[in-house]
Amino acid sequence: MEIPAIGVSTGEIIDLGLEPDGALEVPADAVTAGWFSKSPTPGELGPSVIAGHVDYRKVPGVFFRLHELPVGEQVTVHREDGTSVEFTVDRVERYPKAEFPTDEVYGNTEVPELRLITCGGAFDSSSGEYVDNVVAYATMTSVA
Repeated sequence: MEIPAIGVSTGEIIDLGLEPDGALEVPADAVTAGWFSKSPTPGELGPSVIAGHVDYRKVPGVFFRLHELPVGEQVTVHREDGTSVEFTVDRVERYPKAEFPTDEVYGNTEVPELRLITCGGAFDSSSGEYVDNVVAYATMTSVA
């Protein structure tokens, strides 16, 4: 996956599932991105979901600058079949975790879309977690 506007160039995207409590799994290190395997493959109809850390154990994460991603910028996802899918960023939003818009992020869409998810906002040292999620929404523009 490549997002030149925020300096992202990552190798393999791992598969992610759900935790026992229903929350999306997260990658085990700072620099790996993960695709929610119950979401569409990038470029297929619906919202494909890719998650990554903003930081992890004091190391900047793959999505460290996701909150800075400008509207109109490109995200390229390289698929296992050798094709690359290009998406154009429509918007980037920040949501308190307690108000995460599950239907908007994971719900059906009429075209192939992409959701990039990470943590953001203030860091709560008592819980060891960020209080918000950052979500970038993008629409497919080409497959090559």
